Amino acid sequence: MNFQHYNELGINFRRFLHIHPELGREEHVTSDYCQLQFKKLGYKITPCFETGFYADLYVSPTLPTIAFRADMDALPADEKPGVVVCSQNPGAAHLCGHDLHMAIGLTAAAIMADHRRYLTANVRFLFQPSEEMFRGGAESMIAEGCLEGVSQVFGLHNDPQIDCGKIAIRHGVMSSNGDQYKLSIEGKSSHAAAPHLGLDALSESVRLLNAFKAIVTDHIDPNKTALISTCMLKAGEAPNILARSAVIEGSIRSFDTAVQKTLKEHFMAEIETTERHGFTTSLEMMGYPAIENHDGETDRVITAASSILGSENILTDYPPMVGSEDFSYFIKQTPGAFFFLGSGDHANGISNPLHSNPFITNEACILIGARIFAKLAGI
Repeated sequence: MNFQHYNELGINFRRFLHIHPELGREEHVTSDYCQLQFKKLGYKITPCFETGFYADLYVSPTLPTIAFRADMDALPADEKPGVVVCSQNPGAAHLCGHDLHMAIGLTAAAIMADHRRYLTANVRFLFQPSEEMFRGGAESMIAEGCLEGVSQVFGLHNDPQIDCGKIAIRHGVMSSNGDQYKLSIEGKSSHAAAPHLGLDALSESVRLLNAFKAIVTDHIDPNKTALISTCMLKAGEAPNILARSAVIEGSIRSFDTAVQKTLKEHFMAEIETTERHGFTTSLEMMGYPAIENHDGETDRVITAASSILGSENILTDYPPMVGSEDFSYFIKQTPGAFFFLGSGDHANGISNPLHSNPFITNEACILIGARIFAKLAGI
């Protein structure tokens, strides 16, 4: 088959989507554009959870249905000018490559529609809102029925630190358990010259920050991966007033469910200590479980990708992602597999990590991802 037409198509999809990024649950232009492309290809569209939807191409009622997921949301950032295209929406930018993921899905959908006689399954594309910042859309889409009748589900994430033309996949764990927290601490302000009359929320925040770090060293097997990262601390109103309130935000991550439970138990114990010190606290915590690939579906991806890229370009010993992904909910519900698609080009200086600003990628990865999806569907 000659795929040159699909290469150009995929790049055009990606550039439009990159120029028009939208934040989670605000992906109105994004969703409308993607739905229009699917309708042109003859897919049936079903709205699913706010701006989300799924698109079906039916071949036969006797065949199974396999699903492919793409996330649609951008990150809250003003993008610096890149090499090819740049966000035109202030405050939103595709710095994680979700524009690539949608372009891959749309390109795969075009290949499948044009060659539907070769399909060995009915296909469904899940276009999901709000993957970033633990506001995930996967659980809500599942609750609204996006996986009904689906026998297998597949997903990917681009990785610019892997060269284009390679993928990374492994049996079992592919990402961490990840919980994001926001802890508000309320104390009592006083003049800095009379600290004994106040309750210093800033000092207590610093105590907690150090205590959280000590949880990993004091309670977790050093052979296990574990992180508690405090990334934001806001406190204080003036240089001569003790901070009445403070807010700290961060994340808790591990690959092992038991380790994650231990981290969170000691985390909560430290907050209880803060309350015994006289402070009032309020905690918000949200997170995603680890992605755990199923063996049979993992082998299917390896076989499909090997036929396109060669087995030497399939990295099966690549370490799991320490970040988190709500594709984990799809794969807990339905057998499936998730892989990292190389989108970098080290020879030409393209190896920036995800969330870099600007986000630079090798657009040739779009067709590769689309062809792997199409191969999984029988083409």
